[in-house]
Amino acid sequence: MPTIHRWRTTAVLACARDAREWRITRRQAVTLALIPGGISVAAAATVVYPPLYIWLLAEDSLVEWLQFLSLLAAAIFLTFIAARLPASGQRGMAVVYGLVGAAAWFLAGEEISWGQRIFGWQTPESMEQINRQGETTLHNIRGVQELVPAAMLLASLYGACAPLVWAAVRARWKQAAPLHLLIPPLGLVPAFGLAAAYRLFRLLVWPAADYGISEYSEVMEFCLYLGLALFCWLNVRRLLHHRASVAGPRHRGGAHAVAVGQRRSA
Repeated sequence: MPTIHRWRTTAVLACARDAREWRITRRQAVTLALIPGGISVAAAATVVYPPLYIWLLAEDSLVEWLQFLSLLAAAIFLTFIAARLPASGQRGMAVVYGLVGAAAWFLAGEEISWGQRIFGWQTPESMEQINRQGETTLHNIRGVQELVPAAMLLASLYGACAPLVWAAVRARWKQAAPLHLLIPPLGLVPAFGLAAAYRLFRLLVWPAADYGISEYSEVMEFCLYLGLALFCWLNVRRLLHHRASVAGPRHRGGAHAVAVGQRRSA
């Protein structure tokens, strides 16, 4: 019991410190942690009414558009951050964010088949023959499609494990520079963790391509993309807050200089 109590205390303190560093309240951090679970449970509950479950996960339906909007938001935030980082001398990180941003733009386009079903153009015959869904997308091409689950697993594992590892070891490197551009907050661990758990479950326990469990991957992908979008948004907030904190003293200093000049001229 003392050991469990010590672990619990350490976890609570780590979460509180993490929330302060990301400038969010504890309630906001808890909300971030609960949202993915609520989404997952709500989607799974529709299984008892198959028409609703099928509609929810169908092409161009609710979950797919939520995936697209999450990726679009992430792409915008990533591009914004990449454009701002060189001003602070972080050119290497700007390149990383630029590359990830380009990937997010690409994935957003892939999610809606580059607008094919919206604008109604036909898939080229050469593409239709090798695409599982007969669409103008790359991730459904045979050979590429098999790599998608592995990529999703790696991305979700990183998002889930990196914050936990950093929270566990950071006390040993108290002078280490903040890693907020690389490591998500603890409140987003469930978003990435659920996606990782699903991929591991499919890989190790239930590899069969049954419709119900297979299509549920759409919900888990949404959790992953939502976690990415929220992580990027929190970093945008940090950048804007830092800019405001730097500009504030300069503005006050400039106003003070003007006031002194006016007094002298008077």
